[in-house]
Amino acid sequence: MAPPTGKKASLAMAKTVPVFLVLIVAYASYVVVGPLSVDYLLNPPENVPPRIAAGIAIPIVWVFLLCPVAISWLRLLFVVFRDPGYLPLGEEKNRHEPPQEIWMRDVFVCDQRGLPIYCQHCHNWKPDRAHHSQDAGRCTLKMDHFCPWVGGVVGERSLKFFIQFLGWSLLLSTYAMVLMAYFVHETRSNVQWIITLAFGGFFALFTLGMILNSVWMVFLNITTIENIDRTSRTMLLAVLLPPDLQISCGNESEMPLTSEIDHPSHSSYFSYVDSSRPMRRLARSPYWKGTVTYPLSPDTNRPPLPAPVTRTFAILETPPGMNPWDLGTPWRNFTAVFGHHFHQWFMPNRHSPCCDHSSGISFYPLGPDFEWLLEDVGLM
Repeated sequence: MAPPTGKKASLAMAKTVPVFLVLIVAYASYVVVGPLSVDYLLNPPENVPPRIAAGIAIPIVWVFLLCPVAISWLRLLFVVFRDPGYLPLGEEKNRHEPPQEIWMRDVFVCDQRGLPIYCQHCHNWKPDRAHHSQDAGRCTLKMDHFCPWVGGVVGERSLKFFIQFLGWSLLLSTYAMVLMAYFVHETRSNVQWIITLAFGGFFALFTLGMILNSVWMVFLNITTIENIDRTSRTMLLAVLLPPDLQISCGNESEMPLTSEIDHPSHSSYFSYVDSSRPMRRLARSPYWKGTVTYPLSPDTNRPPLPAPVTRTFAILETPPGMNPWDLGTPWRNFTAVFGHHFHQWFMPNRHSPCCDHSSGISFYPLGPDFEWLLEDVGLM
């Protein structure tokens, strides 16, 4: 089936706009090096003294700023076009049983029945924070937005490179704007300088707004899509019951019911039952919506013994505006995207730490608000 007209237009624009940007940068580079540096500063017209130092320094600074713009942009395009974090397309027949890799984690986003979120378009179960892009026609991990300026979807794998590209572009555009404003004020007659000044001013203001908004959302650990209803949004989380409650539900097993925990803040919740400790009781909380036990149906293709491990989850509804992935401080949220090393903040050499999904606790690290929710319902 052919894609809708709107989707065709978005994809066509995503392929066209990057070429348009290359042409603008090429034109600005030509004006800075040719008409300005060579023709005006090094070989000036009559009655204008040559300025050799400025004629040499200006293009050197331009190239110095242009290189990181080009490197970050090419890195961004490589990720966006090669693998922006698309989820694989599934088959309709697999929609009845969620994959084990989702419910073997201790916490995941679910619906009212305790099932992971299912995409009707991609026919696949979505991990936490994945979103379906109507423009690209695919589900993307931690999708932020569809950006025609960079040729496609900005998400988990490309957000860091996108912000780095914006930052370096802001410096280059500001340099072009200030440079051309000075010489336009001096001569007031060169059309090429005026055009370059207009381009520099537009992109300086545009990238400044984009980078301020993007960094602000990084500090909050939210995406552009999540920010739309940030203050009112609620979600359902399937949270693995602690061992003592698993036993009370009849799910005692010799095999571990939880993964290895690498964060001390979860130790009280995921610790194994202590016989000397009284059985905990669940609080009567409005956020408790029920339970669900996995696997939903027995696997008929496996031997009868040993018995399959069952995992019972509480279905909890978050309060309006709660972000379970907010790590508590802007610094922790920032380093989850940009890393802990200073050079990683500026150069696009590595993916974000949040791209690592090896933890058995949840797809993304959980923060203090999640701990508060567990305490409210009596799971801690």
